[in-house]
Amino acid sequence: MKVVICGASGLVGGEALIQCLSNKAITSVLALTRRPLATELLANSKVTNILHEDFSHYPDSLIDQLAGSEACLWAIGGMNAKFSDAATARTVNVEYTLAAAHFFATAIAPALSSTGKKFRFVYCSGWGTENDLKKPLWWMQDSRRIKGEAENGLFALAKDNEGVFEVLVVRPAGILPRGMTLTGMLLMLGPSVKVEAVGAVMVEMAINGFEKRTLENGEIVKRGKELLLV
Repeated sequence: MKVVICGASGLVGGEALIQCLSNKAITSVLALTRRPLATELLANSKVTNILHEDFSHYPDSLIDQLAGSEACLWAIGGMNAKFSDAATARTVNVEYTLAAAHFFATAIAPALSSTGKKFRFVYCSGWGTENDLKKPLWWMQDSRRIKGEAENGLFALAKDNEGVFEVLVVRPAGILPRGMTLTGMLLMLGPSVKVEAVGAVMVEMAINGFEKRTLENGEIVKRGKELLLV
């Protein structure tokens, strides 16, 4: 199976890449990044690193490069506090996400129809995401609404391309990096999940799909533990 990873140089996308490389069902990983990946990753025969500067635009030249891919693991974005202003946060979290999903749904997914498969877009959202954009919120309002707007757009796109395109979502809470110390874990207040679990669940969704389209943090923790014991 050939998969695309967007965000492979980040925490979640990097973990998804590691999980893909150790999974026998994944035969090829196309990593779209602005900067080249680490040399040791590029040395792996499964990895093809495609440098792509503008994640709001996908030229026709990418169609041939990504042909045959069956899933995209999308791990670009984050909480509003990560960005310089709200407009930039929305551009990255909503506009980039929907531009990529539209490209995959219209330019890549139709080629799978003859095989009876759907292209799977696996989206890393966030804990507390709210799909009702008019609902009053009392904490992290902007981040929760922006992620909700992105999810709503993805679900609408999946509905419009029901026969060939599927959206699956994970909503992790505080993500614990590999090797985090006990002290670091104690400083992470509130719900959390190991990055290994997030990566494992996203890869499983890409390969096998899932019986529900959205997994909350507790479900990611539980399923991640099961997968990582295999």
